[in-house]
Amino acid sequence: MNNIVMDSGKKLNLESSKKKKTLREHFMNLIEQYFNTAFRKAEFLLFFLISFSFSIIQILLSPNTEHNLRGFITNIQSSILFILAFRFGYLGLIVASFVITFDVAIMFVIYYSLEMVPWGILGLSLKISTGIISVFVAILSSKQEVQKKKLQMLAITDELTGAYNQRFFHNILDEEIQKAKKNNLSLGLMMIDIDDFKMYNDIYGHSFGDIILKDTVVILKSLIEEKEAYICRYGGDEFAIIIKGGNLETLEREAKRIQKEFEEKKVMYYKSSLYDKLTLSIGFSEYPTKAKSKNELIYQTDMALYNAKNLGKDKVHLYKDAILQIRKHISSDHQQLIGIFKGLLSTISAKDMYTLGHCQRVSTYAVALAEAMGLDLKEVCIIQYAAMLHDIGKIEIPKFILNKKEPLTKEELDLLRQHPVYSQNILEPLEGMDKLTDYVRHHHERYDGKGYPDGLAGEEISLGARILCVADSYDAMISERPYSRKMTQEQAFKELEKNAGTQFEPKIVKIFIDVMKEQKLDI
Repeated sequence: MNNIVMDSGKKLNLESSKKKKTLREHFMNLIEQYFNTAFRKAEFLLFFLISFSFSIIQILLSPNTEHNLRGFITNIQSSILFILAFRFGYLGLIVASFVITFDVAIMFVIYYSLEMVPWGILGLSLKISTGIISVFVAILSSKQEVQKKKLQMLAITDELTGAYNQRFFHNILDEEIQKAKKNNLSLGLMMIDIDDFKMYNDIYGHSFGDIILKDTVVILKSLIEEKEAYICRYGGDEFAIIIKGGNLETLEREAKRIQKEFEEKKVMYYKSSLYDKLTLSIGFSEYPTKAKSKNELIYQTDMALYNAKNLGKDKVHLYKDAILQIRKHISSDHQQLIGIFKGLLSTISAKDMYTLGHCQRVSTYAVALAEAMGLDLKEVCIIQYAAMLHDIGKIEIPKFILNKKEPLTKEELDLLRQHPVYSQNILEPLEGMDKLTDYVRHHHERYDGKGYPDGLAGEEISLGARILCVADSYDAMISERPYSRKMTQEQAFKELEKNAGTQFEPKIVKIFIDVMKEQKLDI
């Protein structure tokens, strides 16, 4: 019984504190709303001082002062109080009420003591009229302010989900980066994608997909309500969360917490059992440790999300700079190549975002495979460079061919198959990198001799090119492409095994699958 009473007491205290908090927040919102500029603060103070000064003047005037002068002062004061109520809504009404109450009290004392009751009644009625009109003016002003706020929110809010829209995302990200730069603070950005959302839309319809989007935002809002953060709909089934402060470690913890708590909370929001398997992929990066500008922050986070999705469902991934990964292994003889690689990678990025991410992932897979095969450090480095740059020749291929959903014509296919040659031509000026250009030229050769561009077979194909062939094909299989749906990891393994001995060297396929199953690659 005592426990019940104690629990009830706790609930009452909690409710009471919540009410206090709500009133305090409401008052603070009013202050922020009306005193958001120095001009508004000065305006409020000026009107208050003038109206209150007129009250003092009326006290100082002799009771026998001509009533026309008193009426003139009262009219001016009433006008100022109306302006206060109109400009500052309920906040202005509070001030007007204070001034009117003060005036009424003084009038009552003066006129009652001098037995000037008729003039007192007249003055009192004028003050009461001013108060009543001020109430209506304040209500009208507040309604207009609410309507204005609604229109402002519509301009920056996604209509379906209630999250901020992309326009707001770009504006607030600009503002927060400037603040972070000025105050030497950090700013985190997460991109969140609903796994297999297209499948839900295609199978169960768009209305079903809309429910997923709306409920996902409700859950995400509940998970960040205590944080200094903004949630925005970035596009389709992709959301962005801007988080103030925190370093990379805290940002990673936050991303993993959101992922974990989303899994726990989704059953409370989604009404259908079809949602049970719904998961999120999250990519993140941070300013200024990782990214140095707004565009770089968006790009890095987008790439991290892309990599998270290609690792499989329900993953959290931090952006990794491919050049920094190469720098860890590069020999002193090749340090000058870093600048060249940066330029070439930015060229790939400008042409095709998919190709850049694909090159980064292939590089990670190829290095892991080369190390598992016991190759020396120098050879591993060359394979890493070749993997990063193997598709550089695609900058010579028209974009419509790279992104075409329909089957390519013979002419288009012939042109696409020239990209390894184009890659070799671009990289040829690099001195002492003959192996690199060989690996890049022959990464589409097949073990059975039916590949391109030279139709090499078996061990005629260099080992580095055979390694790239497996890593490149695997990433293509598990990636979403304009012309093909991605496979699961298991499906990709089966496809590699099926083509071992024809497209791929069997020994390399076996080692690669073992490596992928044993390691959780950090890409």
